[in-house]
Amino acid sequence: MRITAVRVWRVEGGMREGDALYEIPRLGLAPLEATPYRATFTEIETDQGICGLSYGGSPLVAALGASLIGEDPLQVERIWEALYYGTYTRQERMSAISVLDCALWDLAARAHQMPVYRLFGGPTRPRVRAYAGMLGYATDPKRAAAASAQVVAQGFTALKWYLPCNEAAGAEGLRRNVDLFRAVREAVGEDVEIMADWLLSGSTENSLLYAIRLARQLEPFQLTWIEEPLAFDAQEAHLRLARETSIPLAYGEHFYGRWQIKQLLDLGVASVLQPDPLLAGGISEMRRIQAIASVYGVPVIPHGNESGYIVPHLLFSGPAAISPLCEWGIKINANVQYFCRSRYEPQGGYFLPPSQPGLGFSLAEERIELRWEIKAGDQSVTGRP
Repeated sequence: MRITAVRVWRVEGGMREGDALYEIPRLGLAPLEATPYRATFTEIETDQGICGLSYGGSPLVAALGASLIGEDPLQVERIWEALYYGTYTRQERMSAISVLDCALWDLAARAHQMPVYRLFGGPTRPRVRAYAGMLGYATDPKRAAAASAQVVAQGFTALKWYLPCNEAAGAEGLRRNVDLFRAVREAVGEDVEIMADWLLSGSTENSLLYAIRLARQLEPFQLTWIEEPLAFDAQEAHLRLARETSIPLAYGEHFYGRWQIKQLLDLGVASVLQPDPLLAGGISEMRRIQAIASVYGVPVIPHGNESGYIVPHLLFSGPAAISPLCEWGIKINANVQYFCRSRYEPQGGYFLPPSQPGLGFSLAEERIELRWEIKAGDQSVTGRP
């Protein structure tokens, strides 16, 4: 089998509705503002008619994909090494390598007529617990409490809320942050896990003093972790924060490859690592990261909003102690999975092993109203004129 083409497609569909609409300002949109569904996919074609598909893509993906024409797509590890070491400035390629690697594993598993996790010896367990990512829900305490209770009633035993304010909002913003988590804790009781993501509030503007003050005020709500509380590369500040609060720290979605992740592990700050398969090096590199993290005993709970079809395969082929949870962004997946023929989601708060070959998804062509190909050298990420 040989690769004959690598194509990056940008697609648009109908107008977003329901859970796909955000209740807060996001991505330049007003609350509940409807726009067309949009997504980018990368497809690897072969001379035997077997294709591999992954979410994501860019002009760089198209350029690197062109270099794979004529290659054996089942030699995934060799291709990864060639792409990564084939340039002097390797890190700038990592996100593109990630997308291609995921598409290659999808292709390889389809060729063997089995889900990706089976290629790696899974499943290692009958189900994986999901946590509900509440990004996009209104953060008014009463509305957040009601949304949290509804999610718990669906079977979720863990949920993550996003801080509405950073240090620039002053004392009033700090109070709003604390009131949010007080309301959520009161709504779900003591047995449900709650996480706090600080990034979308603009946590890069937080000082260490502010982060310590806020973390201490959140401690009574028994949070499982606080996520991205400071600028992600301010590692010494994270170390100081970890010493000043009893809440574990979680981060890592902005770090690429096993080398950067090992630096985080050696520093000893993160209690939870969150690399993203579509950024950190694909499925191949994520498995290496899981192996390194297992030496340190630090769990890997991948950032999985845009990689909802990918992360479960990593968890179902890894030990539960190292990958105990799977992220489920409710509103994000309502957007990301719109073009998928079948929806993969938790059942009663748990993911079951995917049953379809490959990563388990294909495009619903009838939902695609516009399609154009992104070429190498396009000046914009979308490639549209």
